[in-house]
Amino acid sequence: MAVDYCLNGKVLVNQLVETNPRRTIGYHEQIQINGEVVRQGTNLKYVLFYKPNLYECTSNRQIENHIYEILPPSYQDLFALGRLDKNSEGLLLLTNDGQMYREMMNHESSIEKEYLVQTFHPITTSLAESFINPFQLGQRHTLPAKFEKVDDFSFKVILKEGINRHIRRICAKNNNQVKQLTRIRFGNHCLGELTPGAYLEIDSF
Repeated sequence: MAVDYCLNGKVLVNQLVETNPRRTIGYHEQIQINGEVVRQGTNLKYVLFYKPNLYECTSNRQIENHIYEILPPSYQDLFALGRLDKNSEGLLLLTNDGQMYREMMNHESSIEKEYLVQTFHPITTSLAESFINPFQLGQRHTLPAKFEKVDDFSFKVILKEGINRHIRRICAKNNNQVKQLTRIRFGNHCLGELTPGAYLEIDSF
Protein backbone atom coordinates (compact mmCIF):
# COMPACT_ATOMS: atom_id res chain seq x y z
CA MET A 1 0.00 0.00 0.00
CA ALA A 2 2.73 2.48 0.98
CA VAL A 3 4.68 1.68 -2.20
CA ASP A 4 1.54 2.25 -4.27
CA TYR A 5 0.98 5.65 -2.69
CA CYS A 6 4.56 6.56 -3.48
CA LEU A 7 4.48 5.38 -7.08
CA ASN A 8 1.19 7.17 -7.67
CA GLY A 9 2.57 10.50 -6.48
CA LYS A 10 0.48 10.65 -3.31
CA VAL A 11 3.45 10.99 -0.92
CA LEU A 12 4.88 14.44 -0.27
CA VAL A 13 8.10 15.06 1.66
CA ASN A 14 8.55 18.69 2.62
CA GLN A 15 5.73 19.62 0.23
CA LEU A 16 7.46 17.88 -2.71
CA VAL A 17 6.22 14.71 -4.42
CA GLU A 18 8.38 11.71 -3.50
CA THR A 19 8.07 8.68 -5.81
CA ASN A 20 11.02 6.69 -4.49
CA PRO A 21 9.70 4.23 -1.88
CA ARG A 22 13.28 3.36 -0.82
CA ARG A 23 14.35 6.89 0.03
CA THR A 24 15.53 7.42 3.61
CA ILE A 25 13.54 10.27 5.14
CA GLY A 26 15.09 12.32 7.92
CA TYR A 27 13.19 12.62 11.18
CA HIS A 28 13.04 16.41 10.70
CA GLU A 29 11.22 16.18 7.36
CA GLN A 30 7.45 16.58 6.99
CA ILE A 31 5.51 13.69 5.45
CA GLN A 32 2.08 13.90 3.78
CA ILE A 33 0.22 10.89 2.44
CA ASN A 34 -2.84 11.29 0.26
CA GLY A 35 -3.25 14.90 1.38
CA GLU A 36 -2.93 14.20 5.12
CA VAL A 37 0.05 15.27 7.22
CA VAL A 38 1.18 12.13 9.04
CA ARG A 39 4.32 13.68 10.54
CA GLN A 40 5.19 17.31 11.09
CA GLY A 41 8.69 18.39 10.21
CA THR A 42 11.18 19.78 12.70
CA ASN A 43 12.91 23.10 12.16
CA LEU A 44 16.57 22.20 12.57
CA LYS A 45 18.67 24.89 14.20
CA TYR A 46 22.42 25.48 14.33
CA VAL A 47 23.66 28.15 16.68
CA LEU A 48 27.04 29.63 17.63
CA PHE A 49 26.88 30.74 21.26
CA TYR A 50 29.37 32.57 23.46
CA LYS A 51 29.07 30.87 26.82
CA PRO A 52 29.93 33.38 29.54
CA ASN A 53 32.18 32.55 32.46
CA LEU A 54 30.47 30.99 35.53
CA TYR A 55 27.62 29.41 33.53
CA GLU A 56 27.10 25.64 33.45
CA CYS A 57 26.83 23.66 30.19
CA THR A 58 24.00 21.49 31.43
CA SER A 59 20.40 20.79 30.45
CA ASN A 60 19.54 20.20 34.12
CA ARG A 61 17.37 23.20 34.94
CA GLN A 62 17.77 22.50 38.67
CA ILE A 63 21.40 23.66 38.58
CA GLU A 64 21.87 27.38 39.09
CA ASN A 65 23.43 29.53 36.36
CA HIS A 66 22.82 27.09 33.51
CA ILE A 67 23.17 28.36 29.95
CA TYR A 68 19.44 28.08 29.20
CA GLU A 69 18.76 30.92 31.63
CA ILE A 70 20.24 33.31 29.07
CA LEU A 71 19.14 31.58 25.85
CA PRO A 72 15.81 32.64 24.28
CA PRO A 73 12.70 30.43 24.47
CA SER A 74 13.17 29.24 20.87
CA TYR A 75 16.53 27.70 21.82
CA GLN A 76 15.44 25.78 24.91
CA ASP A 77 15.39 22.48 23.00
CA LEU A 78 18.98 22.80 21.74
CA PHE A 79 21.90 20.87 23.20
CA ALA A 80 25.61 21.65 23.24
CA LEU A 81 28.34 20.06 21.16
CA GLY A 82 31.51 19.99 23.21
CA ARG A 83 31.17 21.26 26.76
CA LEU A 84 33.04 24.02 28.54
CA ASP A 85 33.50 23.88 32.29
CA LYS A 86 31.87 26.48 34.53
CA ASN A 87 34.99 28.62 34.85
CA SER A 88 35.70 28.67 31.11
CA GLU A 89 34.03 30.72 28.43
CA GLY A 90 33.81 30.93 24.68
CA LEU A 91 32.34 29.15 21.69
CA LEU A 92 29.65 26.50 22.03
CA LEU A 93 27.81 24.90 19.13
CA LEU A 94 24.11 24.35 19.85
CA THR A 95 21.69 22.26 17.80
CA ASN A 96 18.54 20.12 17.86
CA ASP A 97 19.85 17.99 14.99
CA GLY A 98 20.44 14.64 16.65
CA GLN A 99 22.07 13.07 13.60
CA MET A 100 24.53 15.96 13.28
CA TYR A 101 25.28 15.74 17.00
CA ARG A 102 26.09 12.02 16.81
CA GLU A 103 28.26 12.42 13.72
CA MET A 104 30.30 15.25 15.24
CA MET A 105 30.73 13.55 18.59
CA ASN A 106 31.79 10.32 16.88
CA HIS A 107 34.51 12.27 15.09
CA GLU A 108 35.38 14.57 17.99
CA SER A 109 39.02 13.47 17.99
CA SER A 110 39.46 14.85 14.47
CA ILE A 111 37.84 18.23 15.20
CA GLU A 112 40.20 21.00 16.26
CA LYS A 113 39.31 23.14 19.25
CA GLU A 114 41.35 26.30 19.76
CA TYR A 115 41.72 28.11 23.07
CA LEU A 116 43.18 31.40 24.24
CA VAL A 117 44.60 31.00 27.74
CA GLN A 118 45.80 33.60 30.23
CA THR A 119 47.85 32.45 33.21
CA PHE A 120 48.83 33.89 36.59
CA HIS A 121 52.53 33.13 36.09
CA PRO A 122 54.85 33.48 33.08
CA ILE A 123 54.76 30.86 30.33
CA THR A 124 57.75 28.52 30.59
CA THR A 125 59.40 26.28 28.04
CA SER A 126 58.35 23.31 30.16
CA LEU A 127 54.69 24.34 29.94
CA ALA A 128 54.88 24.72 26.17
CA GLU A 129 56.55 21.32 25.77
CA SER A 130 53.85 19.71 27.94
CA PHE A 131 51.32 20.59 25.24
CA ILE A 132 53.51 20.01 22.20
CA ASN A 133 54.59 16.52 23.32
CA PRO A 134 52.53 13.64 24.76
CA PHE A 135 51.92 14.35 28.44
CA GLN A 136 50.61 11.97 31.07
CA LEU A 137 47.28 12.96 32.60
CA GLY A 138 45.91 10.29 34.90
CA GLN A 139 46.05 6.91 33.18
CA ARG A 140 46.60 8.21 29.65
CA HIS A 141 48.92 10.36 27.56
CA THR A 142 47.67 13.38 25.68
CA LEU A 143 47.96 13.79 21.94
CA PRO A 144 50.48 16.36 20.70
CA ALA A 145 48.86 19.79 20.44
CA LYS A 146 49.67 22.97 18.54
CA PHE A 147 51.00 25.63 20.91
CA GLU A 148 51.64 29.33 20.29
CA LYS A 149 52.92 31.72 22.93
CA VAL A 150 51.14 35.08 22.66
CA ASP A 151 53.01 36.95 25.39
CA ASP A 152 54.61 36.21 28.76
CA PHE A 153 51.24 35.41 30.37
CA SER A 154 49.10 34.02 27.55
CA PHE A 155 49.13 31.36 24.85
CA LYS A 156 46.95 29.71 22.22
CA VAL A 157 46.59 25.95 22.03
CA ILE A 158 44.77 23.70 19.54
CA LEU A 159 43.50 20.36 20.84
CA LYS A 160 41.90 17.37 19.09
CA GLU A 161 40.70 15.57 22.20
CA GLY A 162 38.35 16.22 25.10
CA ILE A 163 40.11 15.23 28.32
CA ASN A 164 38.39 16.71 31.37
CA ARG A 165 40.06 20.00 32.43
CA HIS A 166 42.88 19.21 30.01
CA ILE A 167 44.46 22.67 29.86
CA ARG A 168 44.03 23.51 33.53
CA ARG A 169 45.59 20.22 34.65
CA ILE A 170 48.66 20.62 32.45
CA CYS A 171 49.13 24.18 33.68
CA ALA A 172 48.80 23.04 37.30
CA LYS A 173 51.39 20.29 36.79
CA ASN A 174 53.75 23.03 35.57
CA ASN A 175 53.18 25.13 38.70
CA ASN A 176 50.95 27.60 36.91
CA GLN A 177 47.23 28.38 37.07
CA VAL A 178 44.73 29.49 34.48
CA LYS A 179 43.41 33.03 34.93
CA GLN A 180 41.08 32.99 31.92
CA LEU A 181 40.29 30.25 29.39
CA THR A 182 38.35 31.08 26.23
CA ARG A 183 37.50 28.71 23.39
CA ILE A 184 37.88 30.80 20.25
CA ARG A 185 37.31 28.12 17.60
CA PHE A 186 35.47 24.81 17.21
CA GLY A 187 36.26 23.12 13.91
CA ASN A 188 35.59 25.63 11.13
CA HIS A 189 33.61 28.00 13.35
CA CYS A 190 35.23 30.93 15.16
CA LEU A 191 34.05 33.06 18.05
CA GLY A 192 34.54 36.14 15.89
CA GLU A 193 32.87 39.24 17.24
CA LEU A 194 30.43 37.43 19.51
CA THR A 195 30.37 38.78 23.06
CA PRO A 196 29.52 36.81 26.25
CA GLY A 197 25.89 35.67 26.13
CA ALA A 198 25.47 36.48 22.42
CA TYR A 199 24.48 33.93 19.77
CA LEU A 200 24.32 33.62 16.00
CA GLU A 201 22.11 31.21 14.07
CA ILE A 202 23.68 29.71 10.94
CA ASP A 203 22.54 27.33 8.18
CA SER A 204 24.54 24.28 9.28
CA PHE A 205 27.70 23.10 11.01
